[in-house]
Parts: sequence; structure tokens; C-alpha cells
Amino acid sequence: MMFDATAEVAAIRAAYGPDEHRALNVYGDVVAALEEAGLHPYVETRGGLAICAYVPDGTLLVVACQDFLPLNRAMAMGWHVTHVPEDGPGPLWRCVVHDTVPDDVCCAPRGDLELGPLVESAVSHLATCTRASEKAKGAGEASWR
Repeated sequence: MMFDATAEVAAIRAAYGPDEHRALNVYGDVVAALEEAGLHPYVETRGGLAICAYVPDGTLLVVACQDFLPLNRAMAMGWHVTHVPEDGPGPLWRCVVHDTVPDDVCCAPRGDLELGPLVESAVSHLATCTRASEKAKGAGEASWR
């Protein structure tokens, strides 16, 4: 059976509650930018706020900040985007796709929060990532990039 990202996201969005709608009001531009790039984004609130986007092969891009996205966007210090095989706390692999969060978030200047470079990095990474094909084959020992 083929993975249907559109149906998966539709089901997730249908179950949105107040937290997801509130986050969508804050990060709707991120969702729109990822949709425009051909991805299938949704708001994730389990374990901290993130914008996740299904890739057609069923892997996920996860857009966060330090550890999660703050509901007050003015507190966002940069973007931290990863590519993972599934939605869970300990994926078999994780590719860091784009990271503009400063190492010292308390004292360093805010990182770049432009959406263009975030989307460009994601699209470029997905075009060349070999991890997704590992998922499709059922391969993949724990390794990190």
C-alpha cells in the first residue's frame, strides 16, 4: 500500500484542537511556505510545538526552534529543521537540514528567520538525501548526520 501524505495530513488537521489552531495562527506562513514547496505540513503539539511536513515517501521534515517552537513568535531564536523517518521521540536517523539557532540562545543575536532559505534548504536536502530510500527498503541502522 502506498503512503498517501494528503490523506494523512487531512486526518491530522481534522483532529486539530485549540492548541493546534492557535499555533496555526502564529506559524501559518511556515505551513503555507511548505505547502507551496509541495510538502504536506501540519501542526504537531505532542511533546512540544513543531511544524511537521510529510514528504511523499512518508518521511518527515520537522521545523522547530531551540527544542520546540514558542507560541510567542517573537521568542523564536532561529529555525532548526530536521528530516526524520517517522514521528517519534527516537528516530533511527536524523538529518539536520537547516539550523539558524545560535549556540548560545541567551546571549547571541537571533538567527535568520527568513522562510526562503528554510524552504530552499529543505527542497535541496530532500532531492539528495539517501536516508529516505533506506526507509523505503526497510534498512537503516541508527546513524546520525
